[in-house]
This record gives sequence, C-alpha cells and structure tokens, in this order.
Amino acid sequence: MAHRLALDAPERVETLTVMDIVPTHLLLNDLSREVAAAYYHWFFLAQPYPFPERMIVADPDSYFERCLLGWGAATLEDFDPDALAAYRHAWRQPETIRGMCADYRAALTLDFDLDAADLGRQVTCPALVLYGAQGVMADHYDVPATWAQRLSQMESAAISGGHFFVDQSPDETVATLKDFLMRHSQTRG
Repeated sequence: MAHRLALDAPERVETLTVMDIVPTHLLLNDLSREVAAAYYHWFFLAQPYPFPERMIVADPDSYFERCLLGWGAATLEDFDPDALAAYRHAWRQPETIRGMCADYRAALTLDFDLDAADLGRQVTCPALVLYGAQGVMADHYDVPATWAQRLSQMESAAISGGHFFVDQSPDETVATLKDFLMRHSQTRG
C-alpha cells in the first residue's frame, strides 16, 4: 500500500519505508513454489468473500498465531504480552478479518495490474527497505535488490528476526527508522 501511495501521490509522501516485503508485482509474477508454500496466505486471504473470513472466524487465534510463528524465527514469547493481547482483540473482530482479506484481494486484482503498468516508474522520495534477517523474504530473495529499480533513493537494513521483526527487535527497528527519518526530515510550510 505504501509503495502504491508513493507512486500515486508522490507530492504527499516525504519518505517511504517498506517492511519485509518484495514488490507485489515481482512476488506474484515470478512466484516460486517455495514462496507460494511459505506465503500461502496471499492466495487464501484473496479468495472471494466470505470464504476465508468464515474459515478464520471459526478459530482466529489458531490462524493468526500460526501466521505470527510461520514467517520466520518467531515464538509467542517474542511478542510483548500487551501487544499480543491487542493483536488478539483486533484479529477476533469480523470486520478486521474482512479488511485483511480485502487487502489481499486488492493485491491480486487491482495492485498487480497497477504495478504492471508502472514497472518503468520509480519512487523518487528517500526510501528505506527493512526486512527480517531470518524471515521468509530474506530466505528467498535479495530483498534490497528487488526494490533497486523501483526506488531512486534507496537505503536498506536487515533487522534481527523474521517477518515480525518490529516485535522481535523493537529497539533495533526504532533506531534504524529514527536515523533514516532524522536524516530525511523536511520542514513543511
């Protein structure tokens, strides 16, 4: 979503940070069976309403905890208890589940085509690519290289952890983000 926003409304975006993702078009267009197996949720959540919603609402804790633990190097103990309680509260809400599914439906229907049309365009603001050093994306891609042609002013950093490195390594994440944002802050008039 952030990548699309930076392409569609560059005058509104000072900096861009993408976290533990490769470009949507690249992931879907060059999909390997290994990535499809690891990131099955892209295709499950994108199924027509209400199929995935009904499946998830039957046991949201089981589904989402599998997601938290399945994308690289995480245990439930890696998550702050208050944050985990907030996640559980949110993911038990049917409208939250529907919104998550809608996001993945849009990736496969709208975003893929928009990204295909924009393959020659670059985001021009300063961009930071963060990714989990032990995550699925890092296992299957050179994450910074996947963004190099799409971001004209790119920096990158691997953070300790998997897909949820923000929860696993919050201090390292904040320090990296803070440094990037401080160096690229602009005063708005």
